[in-house]
Amino acid sequence: MMNTTLISAQSLKSFNDEFDSNLLNHWKSFHESEGWPNFVKKVDVNITTPGSFYLEPQVGFWYGEVHAGPYYFKELPKGDFTVITRIKVEGRNTLSPVQSFSLAGLMIRAPRPIEVEKTAKGHENWLFTSTGYAKGKKEPQFETKVTVNGKSRLKIYPAQSGWVELGISRVGTTFKMAYKKDGRWITVRTVENTNMGAELQVGFIAYTDFNGKMKRRYVFGRKKLNTTVYQDGTPDVKASFDYIRFYSPKEMPFEVAN
Repeated sequence: MMNTTLISAQSLKSFNDEFDSNLLNHWKSFHESEGWPNFVKKVDVNITTPGSFYLEPQVGFWYGEVHAGPYYFKELPKGDFTVITRIKVEGRNTLSPVQSFSLAGLMIRAPRPIEVEKTAKGHENWLFTSTGYAKGKKEPQFETKVTVNGKSRLKIYPAQSGWVELGISRVGTTFKMAYKKDGRWITVRTVENTNMGAELQVGFIAYTDFNGKMKRRYVFGRKKLNTTVYQDGTPDVKASFDYIRFYSPKEMPFEVAN
Protein backbone atom coordinates (compact mmCIF):
# COMPACT_ATOMS: atom_id res chain seq x y z
CA MET A 1 0.00 0.00 0.00
CA MET A 2 1.25 3.46 -0.88
CA ASN A 3 2.28 5.68 2.04
CA THR A 4 0.53 9.03 2.08
CA THR A 5 0.76 12.15 4.14
CA LEU A 6 -2.22 12.56 6.42
CA ILE A 7 -4.30 15.64 5.86
CA SER A 8 -4.54 17.31 9.26
CA ALA A 9 -7.82 16.96 11.14
CA GLN A 10 -8.17 20.73 11.12
CA SER A 11 -7.69 20.89 7.35
CA LEU A 12 -10.22 18.12 6.80
CA LYS A 13 -12.84 19.96 8.84
CA SER A 14 -12.48 22.96 6.54
CA PHE A 15 -14.18 20.87 3.82
CA ASN A 16 -17.26 20.16 5.97
CA ASP A 17 -20.60 21.62 4.93
CA GLU A 18 -23.84 21.62 6.95
CA PHE A 19 -25.77 23.38 4.14
CA ASP A 20 -27.23 26.06 6.39
CA SER A 21 -26.73 28.83 3.81
CA ASN A 22 -27.93 29.19 0.21
CA LEU A 23 -24.43 29.23 -1.27
CA LEU A 24 -23.52 26.81 -4.03
CA ASN A 25 -20.48 28.63 -5.37
CA HIS A 26 -17.92 26.84 -3.18
CA TRP A 27 -18.86 23.57 -4.87
CA LYS A 28 -17.42 22.70 -8.28
CA SER A 29 -19.46 20.91 -10.92
CA PHE A 30 -18.11 18.25 -13.24
CA HIS A 31 -19.82 19.70 -16.29
CA GLU A 32 -18.32 23.17 -15.77
CA SER A 33 -14.87 21.97 -14.66
CA GLU A 34 -14.29 19.68 -17.62
CA GLY A 35 -16.55 21.27 -20.22
CA TRP A 36 -19.48 18.87 -20.61
CA PRO A 37 -23.24 19.46 -20.94
CA ASN A 38 -25.28 20.11 -17.82
CA PHE A 39 -27.25 17.00 -16.84
CA VAL A 40 -28.81 18.72 -13.81
CA LYS A 41 -32.58 19.02 -13.66
CA LYS A 42 -32.54 20.98 -10.38
CA VAL A 43 -29.96 21.89 -7.77
CA ASP A 44 -30.06 24.21 -4.76
CA VAL A 45 -28.82 24.54 -1.19
CA ASN A 46 -31.05 25.13 1.84
CA ILE A 47 -34.11 25.85 -0.31
CA THR A 48 -36.04 22.81 -1.56
CA THR A 49 -35.01 20.80 1.52
CA PRO A 50 -34.02 23.25 4.29
CA GLY A 51 -30.56 22.56 5.63
CA SER A 52 -29.66 20.28 2.72
CA PHE A 53 -27.97 20.16 -0.67
CA TYR A 54 -30.77 19.18 -3.08
CA LEU A 55 -30.12 17.52 -6.43
CA GLU A 56 -32.31 16.16 -9.23
CA PRO A 57 -30.67 14.67 -12.35
CA GLN A 58 -31.84 14.44 -15.91
CA VAL A 59 -32.01 10.89 -17.29
CA GLY A 60 -28.54 9.41 -17.58
CA PHE A 61 -25.90 7.30 -15.89
CA TRP A 62 -22.24 6.86 -14.96
CA TYR A 63 -20.68 3.66 -16.24
CA GLY A 64 -17.24 3.04 -17.69
CA GLU A 65 -16.45 6.19 -19.64
CA VAL A 66 -20.04 7.40 -19.86
CA HIS A 67 -20.58 10.25 -17.41
CA ALA A 68 -24.03 11.52 -18.33
CA GLY A 69 -25.07 12.75 -14.91
CA PRO A 70 -24.47 15.56 -12.41
CA TYR A 71 -21.50 15.48 -10.05
CA TYR A 72 -20.69 18.25 -7.53
CA PHE A 73 -17.41 18.05 -5.64
CA LYS A 74 -14.67 19.59 -3.57
CA GLU A 75 -10.98 19.01 -4.29
CA LEU A 76 -9.02 17.32 -1.51
CA PRO A 77 -5.21 17.33 -1.39
CA LYS A 78 -3.19 14.14 -1.27
CA GLY A 79 -3.73 12.20 1.94
CA ASP A 80 -6.00 9.88 3.86
CA PHE A 81 -9.55 10.73 4.89
CA THR A 82 -13.02 9.44 5.63
CA VAL A 83 -16.06 11.25 4.21
CA ILE A 84 -19.64 10.70 5.32
CA THR A 85 -23.02 12.11 4.39
CA ARG A 86 -26.62 11.67 5.48
CA ILE A 87 -28.86 11.32 2.45
CA LYS A 88 -32.49 10.78 1.54
CA VAL A 89 -33.38 9.65 -1.98
CA GLU A 90 -37.02 9.81 -3.04
CA GLY A 91 -38.76 8.99 -6.28
CA ARG A 92 -40.64 11.55 -8.30
CA ASN A 93 -43.95 10.49 -6.69
CA THR A 94 -42.86 7.74 -4.27
CA LEU A 95 -40.91 7.33 -1.03
CA SER A 96 -38.15 5.59 -2.98
CA PRO A 97 -37.37 5.57 -6.73
CA VAL A 98 -39.08 2.92 -8.87
CA GLN A 99 -37.31 3.57 -12.19
CA SER A 100 -34.31 1.29 -12.68
CA PHE A 101 -30.88 2.63 -11.74
CA SER A 102 -32.18 5.75 -10.04
CA LEU A 103 -29.81 6.52 -7.18
CA ALA A 104 -27.67 9.21 -5.56
CA GLY A 105 -24.74 9.21 -3.19
CA LEU A 106 -21.06 9.86 -2.51
CA MET A 107 -18.42 9.76 -5.22
CA ILE A 108 -14.62 10.02 -5.26
CA ARG A 109 -12.90 10.62 -8.58
CA ALA A 110 -9.38 11.16 -9.84
CA PRO A 111 -9.50 14.27 -12.04
CA ARG A 112 -8.55 13.84 -15.66
CA PRO A 113 -4.82 14.54 -16.07
CA ILE A 114 -4.37 17.96 -17.62
CA GLU A 115 -2.28 16.55 -20.48
CA VAL A 116 -4.98 14.02 -21.46
CA GLU A 117 -7.62 14.91 -24.05
CA LYS A 118 -11.04 14.91 -22.43
CA THR A 119 -12.37 12.39 -24.98
CA ALA A 120 -9.41 10.00 -24.58
CA LYS A 121 -10.21 6.46 -23.51
CA GLY A 122 -8.87 4.61 -20.49
CA HIS A 123 -8.51 7.48 -18.02
CA GLU A 124 -11.67 7.40 -15.88
CA ASN A 125 -10.91 6.35 -12.30
CA TRP A 126 -13.64 6.76 -9.72
CA LEU A 127 -15.88 4.96 -7.26
CA PHE A 128 -19.16 5.69 -5.57
CA THR A 129 -21.66 4.38 -3.06
CA SER A 130 -25.28 5.33 -3.61
CA THR A 131 -28.81 4.60 -2.47
CA GLY A 132 -32.16 4.48 -4.27
CA TYR A 133 -33.27 1.69 -6.61
CA ALA A 134 -31.14 -0.27 -9.07
CA LYS A 135 -32.89 -3.34 -10.50
CA GLY A 136 -34.97 -6.42 -9.68
CA LYS A 137 -37.60 -6.35 -6.96
CA LYS A 138 -38.72 -2.75 -6.48
CA GLU A 139 -37.24 -2.18 -3.03
CA PRO A 140 -34.64 0.33 -1.77
CA GLN A 141 -31.08 -0.65 -2.63
CA PHE A 142 -27.48 0.45 -2.32
CA GLU A 143 -25.20 0.40 -5.33
CA THR A 144 -21.42 0.55 -5.27
CA LYS A 145 -19.54 1.05 -8.51
CA VAL A 146 -15.79 0.99 -9.04
CA THR A 147 -14.18 2.20 -12.27
CA VAL A 148 -10.52 1.56 -13.06
CA ASN A 149 -9.09 2.97 -16.28
CA GLY A 150 -12.55 3.31 -17.80
CA LYS A 151 -13.88 -0.15 -16.87
CA SER A 152 -16.66 -0.43 -14.27
CA ARG A 153 -17.87 -3.13 -11.93
CA LEU A 154 -20.94 -2.68 -9.75
CA LYS A 155 -22.52 -4.44 -6.79
CA ILE A 156 -26.04 -4.06 -5.38
CA TYR A 157 -27.18 -4.55 -1.76
CA PRO A 158 -30.50 -4.26 0.12
CA ALA A 159 -31.19 -0.86 1.71
CA GLN A 160 -34.00 1.06 3.36
CA SER A 161 -35.94 4.16 2.39
CA GLY A 162 -35.67 7.46 4.23
CA TRP A 163 -32.52 9.03 5.63
CA VAL A 164 -29.38 6.86 5.57
CA GLU A 165 -25.71 7.54 6.25
CA LEU A 166 -23.10 6.64 3.64
CA GLY A 167 -19.33 6.82 3.91
CA ILE A 168 -16.11 6.23 2.01
CA SER A 169 -12.62 6.05 3.51
CA ARG A 170 -9.31 6.33 1.75
CA VAL A 171 -6.00 5.05 3.14
CA GLY A 172 -3.31 5.23 0.52
CA THR A 173 -4.81 3.48 -2.49
CA THR A 174 -7.29 1.42 -0.44
CA PHE A 175 -10.92 2.55 -0.38
CA LYS A 176 -13.74 1.28 1.84
CA MET A 177 -17.41 1.95 1.14
CA ALA A 178 -19.86 1.69 4.03
CA TYR A 179 -23.28 2.57 5.41
CA LYS A 180 -24.45 3.02 8.98
CA LYS A 181 -26.97 0.66 10.54
CA ASP A 182 -28.00 0.45 14.20
CA GLY A 183 -25.15 2.75 15.19
CA ARG A 184 -22.45 0.70 13.41
CA TRP A 185 -20.64 1.29 10.14
CA ILE A 186 -21.03 -1.71 7.84
CA THR A 187 -18.27 -2.05 5.23
CA VAL A 188 -19.78 -3.41 2.02
CA ARG A 189 -16.83 -3.13 -0.33
CA THR A 190 -13.06 -2.65 -0.16
CA VAL A 191 -11.06 -1.94 -3.31
CA GLU A 192 -7.57 -0.94 -4.46
CA ASN A 193 -6.85 1.59 -7.19
CA THR A 194 -3.28 2.80 -7.63
CA ASN A 195 -4.50 5.41 -10.11
CA MET A 196 -6.20 7.33 -7.27
CA GLY A 197 -3.14 8.15 -5.23
CA ALA A 198 -2.95 11.92 -5.42
CA GLU A 199 -5.45 14.79 -5.24
CA LEU A 200 -9.07 13.69 -5.57
CA GLN A 201 -12.54 15.09 -6.18
CA VAL A 202 -15.07 14.23 -3.44
CA GLY A 203 -18.77 14.97 -3.56
CA PHE A 204 -22.31 14.13 -4.67
CA ILE A 205 -23.56 12.18 -7.68
CA ALA A 206 -27.07 11.41 -8.97
CA TYR A 207 -28.33 9.41 -11.97
CA THR A 208 -31.66 8.01 -13.08
CA ASP A 209 -33.69 5.80 -15.46
CA PHE A 210 -30.97 3.83 -17.22
CA ASN A 211 -33.21 0.89 -18.08
CA GLY A 212 -35.57 3.08 -20.07
CA LYS A 213 -34.54 4.69 -23.33
CA MET A 214 -31.00 5.31 -22.06
CA LYS A 215 -30.27 1.56 -22.09
CA ARG A 216 -31.24 1.35 -25.75
CA ARG A 217 -29.08 4.41 -26.43
CA TYR A 218 -26.05 2.75 -24.86
CA VAL A 219 -25.24 1.42 -28.34
CA PHE A 220 -24.67 5.04 -29.43
CA GLY A 221 -21.35 5.03 -27.58
CA ARG A 222 -19.78 7.29 -24.99
CA LYS A 223 -19.17 10.32 -27.24
CA LYS A 224 -22.84 10.82 -28.08
CA LEU A 225 -24.09 9.96 -24.58
CA ASN A 226 -21.60 12.29 -22.89
CA THR A 227 -22.58 15.22 -25.10
CA THR A 228 -26.37 14.86 -25.39
CA VAL A 229 -28.94 15.86 -22.76
CA TYR A 230 -32.12 13.89 -23.42
CA GLN A 231 -35.37 15.49 -22.30
CA ASP A 232 -37.48 12.33 -22.54
CA GLY A 233 -37.45 9.35 -20.20
CA THR A 234 -38.64 9.32 -16.60
CA PRO A 235 -36.31 11.07 -14.13
CA ASP A 236 -37.05 9.55 -10.73
CA VAL A 237 -34.52 10.88 -8.20
CA LYS A 238 -34.96 13.65 -5.66
CA ALA A 239 -31.85 13.60 -3.47
CA SER A 240 -31.30 15.59 -0.29
CA PHE A 241 -27.86 15.60 1.38
CA ASP A 242 -28.09 16.74 5.00
CA TYR A 243 -24.34 17.35 5.41
CA ILE A 244 -20.90 16.28 4.28
CA ARG A 245 -18.21 15.74 6.95
CA PHE A 246 -14.57 14.74 6.77
CA TYR A 247 -12.48 12.87 9.32
CA SER A 248 -9.19 11.08 9.53
CA PRO A 249 -9.63 7.30 9.09
CA LYS A 250 -8.60 6.85 12.73
CA GLU A 251 -11.39 9.18 13.87
CA MET A 252 -14.01 7.41 11.76
CA PRO A 253 -12.97 3.81 11.00
CA PHE A 254 -15.09 1.41 8.96
CA GLU A 255 -14.14 -1.84 10.64
CA VAL A 256 -17.39 -3.79 10.82
CA ALA A 257 -17.93 -6.19 7.92
CA ASN A 258 -21.36 -7.57 7.04
